[in-house]
Amino acid sequence: MTANKCNEIFERTIIKGRPIRIRLACDKDREKLIKFYESLSVETIYNRFMGVIRYFDPYVDNLLRKSKSLVIVAEDEESNEIVGVAEAVGDESGAAESGIAVLERYQRGGLGTLMAKILVEKSKEAGFKKLYGYIFSHNLGAYRLAKKFGARIKRDYGDIMRIEIPL
Repeated sequence: MTANKCNEIFERTIIKGRPIRIRLACDKDREKLIKFYESLSVETIYNRFMGVIRYFDPYVDNLLRKSKSLVIVAEDEESNEIVGVAEAVGDESGAAESGIAVLERYQRGGLGTLMAKILVEKSKEAGFKKLYGYIFSHNLGAYRLAKKFGARIKRDYGDIMRIEIPL
């Protein structure tokens, strides 16, 4: 899905005083995506991936090359730095596992919410039936964000919840 409308801009906004464009990721974003993930704090990486990852090359390569993936980036228009990523990776059932990560200095400014809104819209357009993801029960920010979009807890594994958003 990333190759069809590479670089398509979905929205422009100001977050924490910085001009941000939200667009579809392209293969040429590979190095910038790796740098983005490497720039996240250990806490953000842990909350997003439910573990600590040291090498993001294989993850980014998989994201960019999967035919059923939708990768949206938020990019600072002045520095061209990627400051947020929202992704949906489709599975055989027509659903997509999703996740969002935002650089710490851009968190709590509305960027995650805006990216989630766009991810939900574009996932519907792409034909996904639902989005799902896994979050830690202590990650109240992620839980509240998911609830804004109609998420339901489908399974509770104690510290981890599987949430689903019907599309």
